[in-house]
Amino acid sequence: MNSFMSWRQSQLYRYFVLAVIIVLIVFLKQFMSLLLLTIIFSYLAINAGKRVSAILKTSRALSIAIVYILAITLIVLAINHGAATVIHQVRSMVVLATDTSWHTNSFLREIYKNVHQYTNVLNTDQLISKGITHLNQVGHVLYELVLALLFSFIFSMTYPQLKSWSMHFLHSPYNKFFGEFYIIIHRFIVILGRLFEVQLMIGVINTAVMVAVLAFLKFPYLLGFTILIFILGLIPVFGVIISLVPLTITAFIIGNWHTVLIILIAVACVHFLESYFLHPHFMSQRTHMPVLVILLNLIIMEKIFGVWGLVVGLPILTFLLDFFRIQKFNSQ
Repeated sequence: MNSFMSWRQSQLYRYFVLAVIIVLIVFLKQFMSLLLLTIIFSYLAINAGKRVSAILKTSRALSIAIVYILAITLIVLAINHGAATVIHQVRSMVVLATDTSWHTNSFLREIYKNVHQYTNVLNTDQLISKGITHLNQVGHVLYELVLALLFSFIFSMTYPQLKSWSMHFLHSPYNKFFGEFYIIIHRFIVILGRLFEVQLMIGVINTAVMVAVLAFLKFPYLLGFTILIFILGLIPVFGVIISLVPLTITAFIIGNWHTVLIILIAVACVHFLESYFLHPHFMSQRTHMPVLVILLNLIIMEKIFGVWGLVVGLPILTFLLDFFRIQKFNSQ
């Protein structure tokens, strides 16, 4: 009886610590994007550093430095080619808008007339205001990405010292609370990292398929589109749909309606492949959940948390099932 009461008390204490963590998250919700990005970058950097160290036989610090140098190089290339792609798109759209074919082709002329009527009733001030708002949002996202990279680099390089310093909390008078706190946070980070690695693998597969189609259609700025598709592919399921906008615009500029149709079919196939095979299959293998549960989780979490819900929705569900001992997560 005493052992049962002791077990119940320890379980209730764990629930209390989890409740404290949830309250902290609510209070720090405005920093959640930065925190999650830092956690993901740090996890990936530390694991990639281990692999580099095993291959090159270098020290831990040097291996992590190599990982970040490669990552920053790729980011610079992505920005360079991304900017070139955007400039090319804008110029092509201007040429397309001023092309006389809008007036000679009856179908295109009808589209142009409808668009022109719609733009006439738009409030220019509202458009400018919304444009500035969107630019501010993009600037804020870039700011958080840079900060997350910086913080993750510092965290990854000083991880042994931070781990040693954190032991002071486990030897304090509140060691029970901080011990449970550490176990819960560490478990969630492991689950988040493992599932994000699966999403990376899915993103690589999606990117390879789409790049093969784009190469066949002889798309311009193929490297820029490759980077764009890969980054959007890190957003489960919906990232493929978002990439449809720049792809269809470019397809229409460089080709005709047949090119656009091929792109639409390719994106639909990739979306179907990811939504109903790759994502549920690989995530189901990792989490051992039914495919229907994973799809419902993505839909519900997207409604609750927006885009971040697509990224952390499944890790949250997996963590809760593991925490309440309903279904243990195998991190191996």
